[in-house]
Amino acid sequence: MRLLILIFIFFYPLFSFSDIQEFGYVDLKYILKNSLPSKNLQIEMDKGRNLFQQSINQEENALRQAEKEINEKRDTISKEDFQLLVKDFEEKVASIQKLVQKSRQQLETNFQLSQKLIADTINELVINMAKKENLLIVFKSDNIIYVNDDFNYTTLILEELNKRESQFNFRQIYTDLIENLEK
Repeated sequence: MRLLILIFIFFYPLFSFSDIQEFGYVDLKYILKNSLPSKNLQIEMDKGRNLFQQSINQEENALRQAEKEINEKRDTISKEDFQLLVKDFEEKVASIQKLVQKSRQQLETNFQLSQKLIADTINELVINMAKKENLLIVFKSDNIIYVNDDFNYTTLILEELNKRESQFNFRQIYTDLIENLEK
C-alpha cells in the first residue's frame, strides 16, 4: 500500500487533472458501528442469541427431568433396562450438544455474512461516490494519521447506507435459525 502511494506521489506531477480532487477517506469502523443496518443487525443478533439461549435452557430442563425420571426408575427396573435408559439418555445429550454447537456456529456465520453484506454495500457506495466526486483514491481512515475534513466522506457514505436500511432484513435470518433449532 505504501509503495502504491509513493509511486503515485512520484508520478503525480506527470499527470494533469483538471477538476479532480485527488484523495478522500472514509472511516469504515465508524460507519459499521453507527449505521442503521449495523445497529439493526446487532439488535437481531442479540434477539437471536436470547432466543437461542431460551431454547437451550428448555432442552437442559427437559434433560434434567429425564435424568430425574431415569434415576427414579433405578430400583424398580432391571439393571439391563436401566442401562438401556441411560444409554438412550446419553445419546439424547450428545445429539443436543451437537445441535447446540451447530446452531452456535450457524448464528456466528450468519452474523459474519450479514456484516459482509453491509461492508460490501459500503464498498459499493464508496466506489460510486468516488466516481461521482472524481476521486483518484479513497483510503480507509485506520491507515491515516491526519487528513483535512474536506477529504472526509464518512458522513456522506453513512447517510447513503442508512437510506438503504430497508434492503437489509436480518430479522428473518435469526428467526429461521431459532425455528430450526426448535424442530
